[in-house]
Amino acid sequence: MSTSREAVYLRHVLALCKAGSQIPVESVEALIEGDGSVDPLLVELVRSRAIREDAWGPLWAIVVLGERRSSPGLAAILDAARTDNDLVHEGVEFALGRYGAAAVDPILAFLRDNPGLDGRVHLYSALARTRDRRALDFLIRQLRLDEDCMGAIAWALAETHDPKAVASLEAIVARFGKRDPELVEALEAAVHPGPEEPAPAEDWRAHWTWLEEEAAESEEESGEPSGAANAEDDAEGPNFLPRCYDVRCPVCRADLEYDTTDGTVKVTQPRDSERRAS
Repeated sequence: MSTSREAVYLRHVLALCKAGSQIPVESVEALIEGDGSVDPLLVELVRSRAIREDAWGPLWAIVVLGERRSSPGLAAILDAARTDNDLVHEGVEFALGRYGAAAVDPILAFLRDNPGLDGRVHLYSALARTRDRRALDFLIRQLRLDEDCMGAIAWALAETHDPKAVASLEAIVARFGKRDPELVEALEAAVHPGPEEPAPAEDWRAHWTWLEEEAAESEEESGEPSGAANAEDDAEGPNFLPRCYDVRCPVCRADLEYDTTDGTVKVTQPRDSERRAS
């Protein structure tokens, strides 16, 4: 990869970190269309300890990896399911669903190796999104086995409207329905989908628009720009101000080395106070 192209990709990856809740559309699209050298940068962003507490940068990186159906990115996306960040979990669910059947075996293996994972409900939903027969059969079995997530699995199956899924929901409602109204509601949704029910999102823009709308509504209600209303939150992550810089991460290095005056990436040593390597 040429130095100039590397600089462009790094600037776009940094834009994912600095964008906060406002979808960095230009950078997302540029990275989706980028060559294979984009994937390592995105994987490092998802895995870097330095930015683990910043929900937005890793989230947009996960979205891009999912749109690229990146083979190197699949393991990193699954690893992100171990975090306790609900927003990242949402990104994991959507991105894995974009891989389709190719994600089924890796998800099943990950669930087998990580029993009791807090974020497993999102992996269940991702499996349902694939509409793969193996995935649905697994969820039908899991509906009886994972009582803690029974409601979430029921809704994941309900959204498929698959005949076998409906039959399994009928059986579980007959057993538990009287003490779990959520199962009854899921069965009703499976059998009688509402006319307003949207089709599964086919485009990342359609799925994530709610974030932009949410920010716009917040700005309208407060009468202040969303960045000003959330200045304290921004200092924690969306502006990419990590508590420590992981010098192995090219995104962190770029944040320290990027010279905005001439658009080049310079090889410089960060100040000791800036490095704060973990």
